[in-house]
Amino acid sequence: MRLIINKLIFAGTTGIALSVLAVFAQAAAGQASGETLPNVIVVTLSGVRNIESITDQYHQYIPKLWNKMLKEGTLYTNLINMNHEFHMPVVHAINTGVNYTAYYSVLKRPSLFQYLRKQYNLSSDKVWSVGHWYPSDCANKTEGYQEDTFPSALSFISFDVPGELIGALTQQERKFCSLFSDLGAKNPGWPSWDSIGIIQHRFFKKIIEKFHPKLVHYVMNDIECAHSDTFSRYVLALRTCDRDIFDIWRMIQADPFYKDNTYLIVNVDHERNIYYADHNENSYDNPSRVWLYIYGPGVKKGLVIKRRIKHTDIFATVAGLMSLETMPTEGEFLGDCFSSQR
Repeated sequence: MRLIINKLIFAGTTGIALSVLAVFAQAAAGQASGETLPNVIVVTLSGVRNIESITDQYHQYIPKLWNKMLKEGTLYTNLINMNHEFHMPVVHAINTGVNYTAYYSVLKRPSLFQYLRKQYNLSSDKVWSVGHWYPSDCANKTEGYQEDTFPSALSFISFDVPGELIGALTQQERKFCSLFSDLGAKNPGWPSWDSIGIIQHRFFKKIIEKFHPKLVHYVMNDIECAHSDTFSRYVLALRTCDRDIFDIWRMIQADPFYKDNTYLIVNVDHERNIYYADHNENSYDNPSRVWLYIYGPGVKKGLVIKRRIKHTDIFATVAGLMSLETMPTEGEFLGDCFSSQR
């Protein structure tokens, strides 16, 4: 690999143009087809308080992230939620690079998935959305970005399984999807969400093994059980997510397709309030300060960065790593987590 300077220009909220520097990419021939681009897996946790995670002195609910993964990657401790205290606006910020100001707003510009598919002419099974609430969270028809740029998607709400994945499922898994789709219309309720998360992770692993996607955004909804259950189940769900993220981290190192050419970006969308069961106050008045972990080639090891970053910076970083030509973003490339040498 060689170090190049990405020529993309990102416009920040102040209108000042920002050059994305220190982006590592493959030779031009490989880039053109997308085959030798780095792979990126973004994992977003739904509602985690710092007091149960990075500021807990014992780190009892994220032991693998803290004791094993952090030694090999960088942790940002001041990730600010610039949106309403809700899941969808944050997911939209990550996917489009723009902060959305409404709970259920529909994307108004292409997503990372769409930019990637169009620029490198990738098939949909190489670009996956897993666990997003609705299809509109990950793709939208805009000029030049029609359905042929949409990712393959496994929705958290319906479990409607894309045709390309059906063949990889067991008979029991297909039956589960059918039953859950029926239940989804009747609103199965908050308490079942961590159980659904377990099945979702099982499907995620099948997607990774069967298709080796270049880009995945995986929204882990397990912790949503906190909305109507006990504190013990909330932290148990967090510990399950810690285990599953560690499983992904080890998979990256073991699978020849992903080894030495994959970035894992783990982030939290927002905090919960002092009673843990619900969302915090409106982040415009009281911004959520959560965290982000990044691992991959050239990422500094064991580093903790306390400066303020935003969810739109995830968009800018993924776009930079994959040399995507995008519309202007409100985010900035997270260059300070990378070593000066590859």
